[in-house]
Amino acid sequence: MKKAKTFSLGIALFMVLITTSPLLAREINFYERGPYKPGIPRPEEMLGYAAGENFTPHTELVRYLLTLAERANERLRIVPYGKTHEGRTLYLLIFSAAENLARLEEIKAEIRRLSDPRMLTLEQATALIETTPAIAWLSYNVHGNEASTAEAALQVAYQLAAGEDEQTQLILHNCVVIIDPLVNPDGHDRYVYFYRGQRGVEPNADPNAVEHLEPWPGGRFNHYLFDLNRDWAWQSQPESRARIAAYREWNPQLHVDYHEMSSESTYFFFPPAEPIQENIAALLKPWWERYGRANAAAFDRYKVRYYSGEDYDVFYPAYGDSWPSLNGAVGMTYEQAGGGFGGLVVELGEKRGRLTLRERIWHHYLTSLASLATTGQYRRERLRDYYEFRRRAIEAGRSGRVKQYVLLAEPDPERTARVVEILLRQGIEVSRAQKLFVAEQVVDYTAQTQARKEFPAGSYVVDLAQPAGFLAEALLTQEIPVKTHFFYDVTGWSLPLAAGVETYALGKAVSVESVSLSARPEVPGGLIGSTTPTAYLFRWQSDGAARLLARLLAEDYKAYVAVKAFTLAGEKYAAGTIVLPVSDNPTGLAARLAELAVAEGVTVQAVETQWTEEGIDLGSRRIEFLRKPKVAVVMDTPVNASLYGALWFLFDYQVRLPFTALRAEELSRVNLDDYNVLVLPPDSGDGRGYDRIISKNLRERIGSWIRGGGVLIGIKGGAVFATRQKAGWASLGYRYVRKRDEERRLAEERPPQPEAEAPPPQPRQLSKEREAEEIKRKLLRWEEKEEVERKEEIPGTIMRLKIDNSHPLGFGYGDAVYVLNNTSPILELSGGGDNVVSYPEKDFKASGFLSEENAAKLPHTAYLVREGLGRGHVVLFADTPVFRGFWDGTSRLLLNSIFFGQVGASGRPN
Repeated sequence: MKKAKTFSLGIALFMVLITTSPLLAREINFYERGPYKPGIPRPEEMLGYAAGENFTPHTELVRYLLTLAERANERLRIVPYGKTHEGRTLYLLIFSAAENLARLEEIKAEIRRLSDPRMLTLEQATALIETTPAIAWLSYNVHGNEASTAEAALQVAYQLAAGEDEQTQLILHNCVVIIDPLVNPDGHDRYVYFYRGQRGVEPNADPNAVEHLEPWPGGRFNHYLFDLNRDWAWQSQPESRARIAAYREWNPQLHVDYHEMSSESTYFFFPPAEPIQENIAALLKPWWERYGRANAAAFDRYKVRYYSGEDYDVFYPAYGDSWPSLNGAVGMTYEQAGGGFGGLVVELGEKRGRLTLRERIWHHYLTSLASLATTGQYRRERLRDYYEFRRRAIEAGRSGRVKQYVLLAEPDPERTARVVEILLRQGIEVSRAQKLFVAEQVVDYTAQTQARKEFPAGSYVVDLAQPAGFLAEALLTQEIPVKTHFFYDVTGWSLPLAAGVETYALGKAVSVESVSLSARPEVPGGLIGSTTPTAYLFRWQSDGAARLLARLLAEDYKAYVAVKAFTLAGEKYAAGTIVLPVSDNPTGLAARLAELAVAEGVTVQAVETQWTEEGIDLGSRRIEFLRKPKVAVVMDTPVNASLYGALWFLFDYQVRLPFTALRAEELSRVNLDDYNVLVLPPDSGDGRGYDRIISKNLRERIGSWIRGGGVLIGIKGGAVFATRQKAGWASLGYRYVRKRDEERRLAEERPPQPEAEAPPPQPRQLSKEREAEEIKRKLLRWEEKEEVERKEEIPGTIMRLKIDNSHPLGFGYGDAVYVLNNTSPILELSGGGDNVVSYPEKDFKASGFLSEENAAKLPHTAYLVREGLGRGHVVLFADTPVFRGFWDGTSRLLLNSIFFGQVGASGRPN
């Protein structure tokens, strides 16, 4: 990104302020900004060590901050705002001048009015801005092993609590500063106690020392191994939900997210890299430049190295920089070298020397104060542009290409309700139509335009002419077009596609008789029908049905699934309907069903007869028995921690499906007969991790277990490992998207030959066109090679695939399903098995970036395959069907594989 070559007068004055009395590089003094108020303890006075001499556990950090709030109560309030999965309390520190703290509720109300330009005119907003402090929010340690950030929060907190210098006074009088000192306490403590348990009397700077090498899963993630910095928009985790609720209470104008990166780097601050979402670029680019120059001036004073404009973009909406930016704040990411590898000190070689924790803390301390001072200095302008951002969002909603989105409640009202809840939690206004209505200029997510369409009562409407309109558009639009090939994260995330919710964009706004929603819509459920039933039925079209079945099987009730459709008492029931015969179950079934059906939001129908009007009867062999799942999931090295975490969260938290986590290295000691489903989650994505830990003998044991009736589910690298080129449990093969990976695979699979028998190398016979391509590739400029390699990736792209919904693994779906491809391996179609989900010949990309070269590799390949092996089955997913806790649209494919993995096996009864 090009940077302006001129300084504003304000920045120039600010540079004069912070560049007096320069110090030598690495000469660190956190208390040079005095004088300080007496009686307020410094961190080392309570912790027993100076900044950088140790890592601080959550309990000690909280103990110090509570004491600080008690001793500095004229400047500081500390408030709990939530709890983690492991029960640790999350706190916010609220700093400001005494006169501001005395009217905090009034300030919040004024900012709330400023956040909604529909509530006041520009003149009223201007008058309000004159008397209102700006809200600046600093978030530390969202990744638990980036632990210098929480230590920096302690130093910044002391400076704001005790500092009497001119800069601190400017900040306190012009701002309300909110500090979240430890966003991810569970991951942080996992890292801190690991490090404390491994270091000796003195820290070891050798990068090979154990204290620099965290064991699996590392401290980056929260309890369920979620990356909280990718959860802002989806709020799947309690830490995220609590943080967003607190954020919306304050509506800040600045949000800085403090991170660490590889130890070999320096320090990154904004401006960001491209791509940047267009809606936020115009007003925020000048501010990113302004804050960047302020940080540069602070670093230049101490001769600290830094960079900007590279690596970190503002595109994916669920980050701690992009999500606040879409709400009108100046959202920014700051990255310090170090991370979990850094320890207290690490040797980086002759060029870089040693990097200490004290330096890392110092750098974050400098940018924290520089960013706060900039906010204080430009308070009026920041508040003005915040108001203007949200005003423009309203205007864009009125005049843009899309005016409204309509989400249909059916066929899974619960899943649509969950999408609505995600939107409401972020302050996005949603209403529910009370009557049928007709809209014009309607476009569905397959890009099919309709002149007019009827929408039923109960449909949800999101009008983009609202203050959060830019955020709503970012989450609901099918695709955000970009010109670059360089992305930091996934490029497709459309919430309706991820959730599998039928959604339409309206090019012409309609007036709908509706009610505004303030909470998640209720999804009713219950037991209805005969009081003298012979069986109970419920349809397999909702996530609630999966939860209900999981609970019933866990409690040893006997359930069956209809492999064919039928009609009973005038009601049509599709394949996948769950049947609970009264004769097979204890007398308490009715009472338990009545309780669970309400709890899970599922309608259960009690029927008097098993005689149907059409289709199979309820005693048919095609009503197949469902065995109780006894699920084992492999974890620990070499499994991808966050992708395992998504499985763990689905089974344990969302569905309450009992499972046993097995350490990969202990697999050889496990009696596999204790389980009937074994899940191999993704490893590094290519199966090589499983190559290392699953021996030939263990492969044979797992193969025998499958032949005896087990269901092996392989996902991404787990699927690759099951193919014929590796473990050989499945007959189909695989290849890679990226050329270098495919070349490595071919080299590894080429059988070695005795040296004497090796034939002389033969030149490849290429067509003239292919030969020209090869020459062009070899003569690429060095800088062009990176772009070519990027194009070989599929960076989190949404694909619309064909699904066989007559197959048990496809039960509950329509004729298409949206999946995420994140440079997943390419699975061949199975010759003798079932290709349940596959790529069509063309037009499968729905959202995100996909190069023409990769688009040509995917037609007629598999996403989900089931093959029989003896009396068991192998189920293979090309990519993960669960992603970051919000990709609900494919999660039931995985649950189908567990519940119905053995159903419909060549007509054989189980």
